[in-house]
Amino acid sequence: MARVAARLAATGEVTVVPIGEARAFLRPLPLEWLPLPRQVLARLRALGVSTIGQFADLPPGSIQRRFGTEALTAHRIARGDDPIPFRGQVPVEPLRFERTLEPPAVTSDALALTLHALAAQAMEALNRLGHVAWRLQLELVAEDGRSTSCRRHFPYPLRTAEELAESARALALRCVLPGAVTLLRLVIDAHGTVTAHQPGLLVEAPSRRKERERVFTLAQRLVPGHVVRVVEHCPVAPLPEQRWRLEGLANEEAHPARGEPVRLIRRAQNWWLDVAGQRLRVVRSGPWERIDLWWPERQHRRTGWVELADGQRLLLSWDARDNQWRLVSRLD
Repeated sequence: MARVAARLAATGEVTVVPIGEARAFLRPLPLEWLPLPRQVLARLRALGVSTIGQFADLPPGSIQRRFGTEALTAHRIARGDDPIPFRGQVPVEPLRFERTLEPPAVTSDALALTLHALAAQAMEALNRLGHVAWRLQLELVAEDGRSTSCRRHFPYPLRTAEELAESARALALRCVLPGAVTLLRLVIDAHGTVTAHQPGLLVEAPSRRKERERVFTLAQRLVPGHVVRVVEHCPVAPLPEQRWRLEGLANEEAHPARGEPVRLIRRAQNWWLDVAGQRLRVVRSGPWERIDLWWPERQHRRTGWVELADGQRLLLSWDARDNQWRLVSRLD
């Protein structure tokens, strides 16, 4: 309902739909404005139903029986009973940081120290908000007032001052200097909290089964210890020994709850890990390619790591027999 009202409003105006008048407001609008599958729209058109009002007049019992659950949800919307809660977005205020350069900089390399200082200042502000940076804009202003700017949106969050400084320096290399730069401005116009995701499992094509058997044999023969991580894979190398670079894991620590089942729980936009009676927020996660030499070869692909809000990095393994995650160890 809110989207439809906003769509009909003129630029700079607000459309208000009084309580109880939603059905009358939607009645003359075309049927295509409802969230209906194309096949359902075509069938309704064939029956002579072309407006939201005509669709709302149909009996609800026949809607689900003939067109499915999605059509029933759209029918509720058409009757003014929108089951989808409205979720607004609070606009994020851009964070701006600037420094005056004395003497003026004439090369991108001369901006490095100032960029590091701005990045440290920006990260302090982000840490106070509990946010990470998603988009940066760098603006360079010359002595004569001319300016140039570069912007980049990152597919991954920038969490540290070093990452910010490195990304800002890469932007500076892309910018064409307008002259001797006297003012440097760093703008973070997209920032927010991190939304975690469930650790993905490493899925491999059946054609690589023989390759996996080879690397498993190599790990048993060449790498001391019980746990091996695959560091690098070069599939075009002529010999199997050259295709995989392996290392023994020495940075794993025992965890008091090792071997215990853990649960990954989704709440709102975040994932939480329930371990040893505590529920901790997951801030990052991903697959962990490793080989446990005391396990069957096929099981090492179902391993993932999670980073928790308190700084812990834990290694989890999927137990196919019980259909649940188990805690393996703590990573440094």
